[in-house]
Amino acid sequence: MNRLLPFILFCLPFFGFSQKDTIAHLYTFGSVANDVGEDISATSDGGLVVVGSTASSGDGNTDVYLLKIDSACNREWSWALGGSNNDWGYSVKETYDKGFIIAVSSNSYGNGGYDAMLMKRDSLGNFQWQKTYGGDDWDFAYDVIQTYDSGYVFCGETYTNSAGFSDVYVVKTDVFGDTLWTRTVGGSLVDKGNALIETSDSTIVVAGIKNTLTDSSQAYVLKFDKNGVLLWDNLFGYGRQESAHGLTTTQDGGVVFTGKSTSFGPGDLDYYVVKVDAYGNTVWEQPFISPQNEEGFDIFELANGNFMNVGYTDSYGGGKKDAHIFMITSGGNWGGQGSTFGALYDEISKGFAMGLNGAMYLAGTTDGYGMGLNDLMVIRIDTIVKHQQFTVVINNDIAVIGMKELFNNTALRIFPNPTNSSIIVHSINYPIQLQMVDNSGKIILMKNLNELDNYLDLSSISSGFYSLRFSNSSGFNRMEKLIITN
Repeated sequence: MNRLLPFILFCLPFFGFSQKDTIAHLYTFGSVANDVGEDISATSDGGLVVVGSTASSGDGNTDVYLLKIDSACNREWSWALGGSNNDWGYSVKETYDKGFIIAVSSNSYGNGGYDAMLMKRDSLGNFQWQKTYGGDDWDFAYDVIQTYDSGYVFCGETYTNSAGFSDVYVVKTDVFGDTLWTRTVGGSLVDKGNALIETSDSTIVVAGIKNTLTDSSQAYVLKFDKNGVLLWDNLFGYGRQESAHGLTTTQDGGVVFTGKSTSFGPGDLDYYVVKVDAYGNTVWEQPFISPQNEEGFDIFELANGNFMNVGYTDSYGGGKKDAHIFMITSGGNWGGQGSTFGALYDEISKGFAMGLNGAMYLAGTTDGYGMGLNDLMVIRIDTIVKHQQFTVVINNDIAVIGMKELFNNTALRIFPNPTNSSIIVHSINYPIQLQMVDNSGKIILMKNLNELDNYLDLSSISSGFYSLRFSNSSGFNRMEKLIITN
């Protein structure tokens, strides 16, 4: 093992390297409630696709938030995807047919309280298929890739038939999402897979966490062949709290993961970055230590063999947790560049993408900017400089409900939502009474609905957020939200 000395981030200077734009640009997307970003991927048209979750839009408590933007971070389209309960999007990749595959954890669909789910959408975000995976207990999907054979692999966490509380959960499917093999690996406590990649020889590497004692955990890396045979699994860490969140392949056939550790330094959490060879051996490991808390969520290898590490820090910057990106050399040392982005509250970057235009993009969540409680955040950076300034652009984005999601439960549906003029209320429980209530609690519309599909002209009602209360004499009661944008 070639273990490097911990590097102290708080005494490092920041050095810039020459590019055309030294100003970073922070964009928010979302509306009045909680909207979060989890992952971002470059697309073949030069733009980007972002996935997360939204409570401002959609049909349930929380829906998958799928957002397409161009290279300048202008919104092209967005969708709220899911059912009547909670649906969280964690990972998105462009597929070979220019569509998208999304890793979702859902308790709107499937067998158990929560199920892992894959959503396949076309190039405009329209429904193609979705499949759930798991048993009667909780099952989660946290990352997904399309494999060289055009199928998919996702990793996550399963409580169904696990050896302990939960196990690492890996599922390989064909191009239509039908299961080819399933693997669960773990001990007697909580174990999960957070990220995965396919290597050049079609093996699958998964990185996550394994709880070794009730008060400690270690970063966990596993390698499977293309048929799901476990080739090796290794632990990394020093008996306190270590975990791996992001993973990338390297040009020499190894992998590098980023995560967190409590085994070094004065802070509660420190960045923990480790390079592993093709056989599971440590090539180098590096804790990057600061006075308070840091955590890595994504890592990307550059063409020159260096790495960009993405996460958050509350040791520096403008507020509590700040979005953070810095460079690591191919040998695991500090690379000389780093920047933070944030206000007085929390900004956390979860995903990284290198655009076709050479710009770098971070996706995550902001509490300091935007329209609502939290907003999905995208940061565009051409280069990294000392004390980097950034602009802020706020987008009030109310994602449209996907048509498939709209009619999954036909008891009561409102379309379109948002609307600028009219809606159709579809209800199998007619006749029902509708009350439309504004934010002050004032009833502004009452109407009896006597058809399966009822047309309502709302062009005279001011834009804003409204509650729709439905009831009938048989005890049917339902509350829905409606957004008018005229």
